[in-house]
Amino acid sequence: MVLTIRKIRKFRDGIAERVVDMILIGIYFNLEAPSLIQKKRYLIESSVEEDLEKLNYHRIKRACSFLKRKGLIDFVKEKEILPIITKAGELKLRKIIPFYDEKRVWDGQIYLVSYDFPKDKNKERDYFRKFLRDIGCGMLQQSNWLTPYNPTNLIKKFIEKHELSGDLILISSIGKNGMIGTKTLKELMEKVFLLSHLNLRYREFVYKAKSGKEKRGELIYLFLSILNEDPQIPFSFLPDDWLGEEAYVLFKKLRLM
Repeated sequence: MVLTIRKIRKFRDGIAERVVDMILIGIYFNLEAPSLIQKKRYLIESSVEEDLEKLNYHRIKRACSFLKRKGLIDFVKEKEILPIITKAGELKLRKIIPFYDEKRVWDGQIYLVSYDFPKDKNKERDYFRKFLRDIGCGMLQQSNWLTPYNPTNLIKKFIEKHELSGDLILISSIGKNGMIGTKTLKELMEKVFLLSHLNLRYREFVYKAKSGKEKRGELIYLFLSILNEDPQIPFSFLPDDWLGEEAYVLFKKLRLM
């Protein structure tokens, strides 16, 4: 699958719905260098140029003032430099963009989530399916989902929030050497999370990042769009030719440029 600029921008719009979020992301990745103290034209990467060109100077400054009041950014000196992201700002960013998990702490179990909602609970069933996707589960069959990370507490909160009976949802655990049917867990991870397709997208990113022909901002948003779909399962379940780690190393270099 070849990513188009439109698809990348669609993802970008999704994670930066508000002006303040977009500017916070831009500051974090150094995608623009606006003069926030003096009134002059700001210089930015072309990947966000069209978006920020729609914003006038005063709107950007108001957004930065808002971020400063909320403690999400700070200014080191009263001069023409980008502000820095505070710890609170980093926590905010983790809610609006995906971050690569270098550790992937795992308890050695695979969790199978099964559910059986009655017809009068169709709305809750649809909510639950979306919820499972949001917490990183992959669909094995229509009412059976897999995840390598223990979802018990999250599902318990979902049940309480929607006032459901605990009997509607069953969570089972399988050891790391177990099987479901004739497939090993590694084979199931490949099938459920479409790892081959995801690896092709990482391959595309690696190629573009090494080519030196792509703009830094577009590469950053391309990587984030891929990472947004990556379930980041434990490393032991990844294919031998997995390119996600190489892509992340290249992304970190872009981040520091």
